[in-house]
Amino acid sequence: MSPQSTQTASERTRVLVNLTWLVPGVVGGSEESTTDALRAIAADLPADLEIHLAVLQPFLSAHPDLVESFSCHVLAASGSNKFARVLAEQTWLARLSRKIDAQVVHHAGGVVPLLHPGRVVLTIHDLQPLDLSENFSTTKRLYLRLMLGRSAKAADAICVPSEFTSQRVIALLEVDQRRIRIVPWCLRAIAPATTRSITHSEQSDSLEPSSVRAKLEQHGSPYFLYPAVTYPHKNHLMLLDAFALLRQSYPHTSLVLTGAAGPMEESVQKRMSQLDLQEAVQRTGRVSAAELEDLYAGASAVVLPSLYEGFGLPALEAMARGCLVIGSDRGSLPEVLAAQDLVDPEDLTAWAAAMQAVLVMSDSQRATRREAGLSRAAAFSPARTAAALCDSYRSVAVASGRRAVGEASDDT
Repeated sequence: MSPQSTQTASERTRVLVNLTWLVPGVVGGSEESTTDALRAIAADLPADLEIHLAVLQPFLSAHPDLVESFSCHVLAASGSNKFARVLAEQTWLARLSRKIDAQVVHHAGGVVPLLHPGRVVLTIHDLQPLDLSENFSTTKRLYLRLMLGRSAKAADAICVPSEFTSQRVIALLEVDQRRIRIVPWCLRAIAPATTRSITHSEQSDSLEPSSVRAKLEQHGSPYFLYPAVTYPHKNHLMLLDAFALLRQSYPHTSLVLTGAAGPMEESVQKRMSQLDLQEAVQRTGRVSAAELEDLYAGASAVVLPSLYEGFGLPALEAMARGCLVIGSDRGSLPEVLAAQDLVDPEDLTAWAAAMQAVLVMSDSQRATRREAGLSRAAAFSPARTAAALCDSYRSVAVASGRRAVGEASDDT
């Protein structure tokens, strides 16, 4: 029996989560963070909330567990036609909100439609379109600048994943801090085989080594791993310069760069050639989940020199797998990593020194640092995420109830 059955429908707060922006496999990390937050809620469904999802047709096959956990209302569209999807969000979604009498509508994709009945909870994952505007097309930049500001003004509560993003929202969108709710991202459970302690020289015996890792281990090469699309803010060029400096003292060290090709791909390839790193750097492109797990298991450390992160999920993913992490001291990463893990992302000498320090660590030093990372990762639990998000729904519903009572008393 569902926990929601312990209260009558009239006693529960009806929440509609707008996922019509979520085109599976297309929207990136926001899909993972949003669906994992919903899974966290589904794991211990609050008796006082009745949650509905507004989804696109492909969502049904992409996330069948969520379809079973919540009442889903399906927009008969694939999402491939963005104009049609946005138009439906302005019309179909408003009708649905009224039909189910949603008291709270959670727009989890950063934008509130022009027509938005019900009290509004808005999620803003980060403000890259405003902070890193040069990375976006003129059309998209202007659209998001207009819509983000208008959406923030329309929201009764704004959920953000970090204090860093909170401060950017307050500064750039002129939002009252009292409307901000920090809802940190969480991770799904990691298979035990990928989180067990592995000494610096030990190979994982639980996974078939990927071709990349097997090649490196055949030559006895320790390696650093950077899983990131080659976007400008991911700072690949500085990392390559720092790695070249490290190689002057440790010539047998390798660097593995996974992730799809982005706008900086040509520049990354050119810098690799200039520094004569074609053999030392393995540029794999996108790899399978199993291959990435294997690369995590064998890496000396995961390096994250990013200039901007709205939350720092890559750091959390690495620590949860028992990896050592060297991360940038910019954006939200200082909220996820320990101070000893942080390095100025513009100081290539400091990065070379930090990577060297990892290579010369004893097994006991590595074990201590690994345990500290596992402990930090464990603090970002699904239960914490679910509680924070559900509390944001309740706070908006309570405010709505207070307003309704005030309006009723004025009429008497």
